[in-house]
Amino acid sequence: MLVLCSMWSGLVLTENISNQVLPLTIRRFTTDAAIIGLILALNPLFGFIANPLVGILSDKIWTPIGRRAFFLVTGAPIVALCLLYVPEVRLLWHLVVFVTIYQFFQDVLWGSDHPLLADLVPPSQRSLVNGAMLMSAQATGWIFSRYGMGHWMDAYGEEFLYRVAALAQVGLVAFAALFLHERRNVSVPRPRLTVARYVRDFVGDPVLRRFGSLAFTQYFFQNILQSFYVLFAVQTLALSRATFGQIWSWFPAMMFFLALPVGLLAEQLPKQLVLVGSYVCMLGACVVGWFAHGAGALLVSVLLFGFGQLVSGVTQKAFFTEFIPRDLIGQICGAYNICLALGRTAALAGGGWLISLLGNDYRWIFPLGAVFGVISILIALRIRDVRFESRTSGQAR
Repeated sequence: MLVLCSMWSGLVLTENISNQVLPLTIRRFTTDAAIIGLILALNPLFGFIANPLVGILSDKIWTPIGRRAFFLVTGAPIVALCLLYVPEVRLLWHLVVFVTIYQFFQDVLWGSDHPLLADLVPPSQRSLVNGAMLMSAQATGWIFSRYGMGHWMDAYGEEFLYRVAALAQVGLVAFAALFLHERRNVSVPRPRLTVARYVRDFVGDPVLRRFGSLAFTQYFFQNILQSFYVLFAVQTLALSRATFGQIWSWFPAMMFFLALPVGLLAEQLPKQLVLVGSYVCMLGACVVGWFAHGAGALLVSVLLFGFGQLVSGVTQKAFFTEFIPRDLIGQICGAYNICLALGRTAALAGGGWLISLLGNDYRWIFPLGAVFGVISILIALRIRDVRFESRTSGQAR
């Protein structure tokens, strides 16, 4: 649990850079939302390549440091080097090159990290462990938003935050991965893996297919808000970067205090209904955000969004892993991550393009996100929590 918490803290810190600092860095070169969205979309775009490849390879290889750990130990230092150079560039195409490299290897890291929960943790403990991982990651995120965005960026410049994230990649991710103590899987005879079989293993199972659809809609919903909140605050509401940092710091602070209790509670309820509740909460954030005209309303929107994302974050991955064959954990997680990456890419590239057409008014992130929130509710209601039903029927007898 400690190792997973450390790794998640490092990876989420780099995601905070991508969501909160990188948009401001790109804005130095262009204010066009379409271009900003396309560059931000490089992160999930590489999920189409990196996640499935890492998932398949990490199911099959074995190294002295394990399966998934190999990719974490080798990929994190490359991300760190790129983060050190990003704030130093002076030309837009140089920025695109370094962002491309670091986002590709960031996706390699996520492709290695996601299967570990199913690898190392029993199903009955996954919501709790997931809650602990979120708690530790959000403690890091709170420090980043409260002090990094709120104070250090103005005092020391954007490059200081990039350097902190680079150090975290080496210490919290690569070094921690050396202590995962992964175990070899017992091989199960299966037909040779082809593209058709890869698709069939995922799409052929109706439950996994629904989870794939849900990954697309949920991550579109989350990412169009999370990635453009900072530009909504700075450009549309004309708030300072420091003010946004202070407001956004409540997001990880709330997650820190509530992640473990929510993880424990989610295990006692039907997970599909827990997911529906999370989406309803984020829809509330969209309503408040649409009518927001100052820092107070923005704070309420961020709190609603943060709580909804906390609940879905604790629940969805733990729920999904219960349906994965043990010898295909990496492969199935890779296919799932493709669906997730599709949602994130559509939110950033497509959302940025639509916002550009609508006059670069970032207020439109809220109705665009809400559409996918409603679709997420409809999909989640069609997934049964079989383990919860089995447990409650056993108690009834």
